[in-house]
Amino acid sequence: MLEVIVADHAGFCFGVARAIKQAGAAPKPVASLGTLVHNRQVVEQLAREGVHPVNSLDEVDSGRVLIRSHGVTPATLALAREKGLEVIDATCPYVARAQHQASKLAAAGYQVVIVGEPEHPEVKGLLGWAGPGAIVVPNKEAAATLPPHPRRAVLAQTTQPEKRLEEVADALRSKTDTLVVHNTVCQTTRQRQEAAINLATRVDVMVVVGGRDSANTRHLVELCRATGTPTYHVEGAGELCRQWFINAHRVGVTGGASTPAWIIEEVVVMLSEEEKVMAPEAEKEPARAPEGTALPPAGGASEVEVQPEAEDNSAGTVPAATPAAREEEATAPAESEDAEQKNEMQQMEARMPELRRGSIVTGTVVQVNDNEVVVDVGGKSEGIIPLNELSHRNISDPHEVVAVGDTIEVMVLKPENDEGHTVLSKRRADRRVAWERLEELLASGAELQGEVIEVVKGGLLVDVGVRGFVPASLVERGYVEDLNAYLGKTLRLRVIELDRSKNKVVLSQKAILEEEYEKQRQATWDSLEVGQVRKGIVRRLTNFGAFVDLGGVDGLLHVSEISWGRVEHPRDALAEGQEIEVKILGIDREEGKVSLGRKQLLPNPWDTASERYPVGTVVEGKILRLAPFGAFVEVEPGIEGLVHISQLADRHVEKTEDVVSVGEIIPVKVLGVDQEAQRMSLSLRQALRDKDKNKKQHRPTEKPQESHDESGVKLGDLFGDLFEDAK
Repeated sequence: MLEVIVADHAGFCFGVARAIKQAGAAPKPVASLGTLVHNRQVVEQLAREGVHPVNSLDEVDSGRVLIRSHGVTPATLALAREKGLEVIDATCPYVARAQHQASKLAAAGYQVVIVGEPEHPEVKGLLGWAGPGAIVVPNKEAAATLPPHPRRAVLAQTTQPEKRLEEVADALRSKTDTLVVHNTVCQTTRQRQEAAINLATRVDVMVVVGGRDSANTRHLVELCRATGTPTYHVEGAGELCRQWFINAHRVGVTGGASTPAWIIEEVVVMLSEEEKVMAPEAEKEPARAPEGTALPPAGGASEVEVQPEAEDNSAGTVPAATPAAREEEATAPAESEDAEQKNEMQQMEARMPELRRGSIVTGTVVQVNDNEVVVDVGGKSEGIIPLNELSHRNISDPHEVVAVGDTIEVMVLKPENDEGHTVLSKRRADRRVAWERLEELLASGAELQGEVIEVVKGGLLVDVGVRGFVPASLVERGYVEDLNAYLGKTLRLRVIELDRSKNKVVLSQKAILEEEYEKQRQATWDSLEVGQVRKGIVRRLTNFGAFVDLGGVDGLLHVSEISWGRVEHPRDALAEGQEIEVKILGIDREEGKVSLGRKQLLPNPWDTASERYPVGTVVEGKILRLAPFGAFVEVEPGIEGLVHISQLADRHVEKTEDVVSVGEIIPVKVLGVDQEAQRMSLSLRQALRDKDKNKKQHRPTEKPQESHDESGVKLGDLFGDLFEDAK
């Protein structure tokens, strides 16, 4: 299998890509002054979109005219404005710079010498800017024939090799008193040429892809051939020949500035395939002789038998027909029928689609076999799609892709095989359509969908008509731990990088999610108001609270605002991913902060505290914290009361911790409730005393002992509680 290497700089240059983009963006129809690019396929595509080339402004009376990247003369621009045409100037910035320099040098009195091809449109435009004395020289030999001149300035056609500019300048130095040299060769051109030369020295065969009327493509061919490496110039994959690559192991591919990436990619794919479908040299169409010239027979020199002239029959009698003549007359009707049938066959063939290598045609599936699909493409015989040319996915059953009766687009790989069938590829036709769609999506930024077909190191492979790559960092907004979970799923994607010549498609789902998140976030910010009740998702728990996603905006739910009761840690009441309702307590738009509350949406236990805990009620509570002046006791979540140090025991208490400890469950008696202030006064001492009284009341009755007091009643029994309270 051949190793195919694509040059680092190949295909559309900046100026051509810019012109095509401007043509695509302009309202249609548009008249292009000359073909926009030296590439037949691109020109045909632009024509279908409403961009039609014209030879001169005489063909345009109104509307829009597009100046291609080659530029035009000042006179042409002036004429377009005089005619009231809307001018779309797509002149390459490098060409425009050369035009400006030519005009400036001519005004300074220099004879401008342009190194380039005299008939090239860019050079013709430059001449218009360089003044009446300007001349064009194609090489150093032509420069050597120029007469002496006191002041000369040398410029170059932007696609010329720099070496040629230097050679012309050297030839003029001895003929010029003052010589100024401006290197106007496009930087992109220089990079493309250097990359092509470098690649040509490292491969066995070099293929240069581009139009035959493209100057920069021809220069690439010349430079590559100069390295000694066999170099072939093709306009498309259909021109490749198997003989070129016999005994070759490494093939280099580059493309001129007018060559779109998809044509380079088709050449690369054709070269990379294990089954070489390139035509042998013998299958190429034989050369045609000039009109009116007879070609000799294949066996050797032609022999022409000279027939003797008929004798003059002065008597005017009709000679008797010979047996041969009678036989000829008898066979005339049969020959006439053969001629009619032949003419009919020719007409039928003329109506058949041209099945040339590399063309895309539409056909109907007529048969689906285990290892191939038969398609009617309107040719002399039906076409065959081998199983490996049916889909870019690895499939074992053709029925997974097509069914009888389906109308599909296919690429012609071979007009006719040994059995007379056309060899077709649905995979390659789909690939071309997919690449064109991806290029449109890259330009527009529109969304597409792709199924994950494989998990690889560093990301996912997805099916978008071709294999695309989604880096792991661009799958979601956050970190993805297990990419295998995405296998078989359909992702929403955006094209972020495309290199058709290198079969490189990079996509991102994260870009779409980030954009939507930002839109949602802005919409949420615009709608937030203090006092609103909103739903949110708990995203993160910390020691001091929970961060709740309100829809692109995270708000802080402080631990004190989670519940009316005491919450030691947010995880005691909430869980990450839980949906809750919260109330907006505060908004700081400058700082981007939102404070939230949850307990405000729950019943406040203090609202009914006085009803549920009337004075005198004894309840059990949990000691939450201690203070020098007493202990705080929780009687229920959200309601705390204070047991003053004086209410801890019947004796004098120096320190609270001498009597109680945090976490202890104790009985307390309600002494008072202030609902507005949310305060409750409690007593441990009185609760214990009431408890003792209840115990005494339930003791068995005993016979009282005799007393010297006749009444049997003591003051302590009557006023004991008062004495205790007065202590």
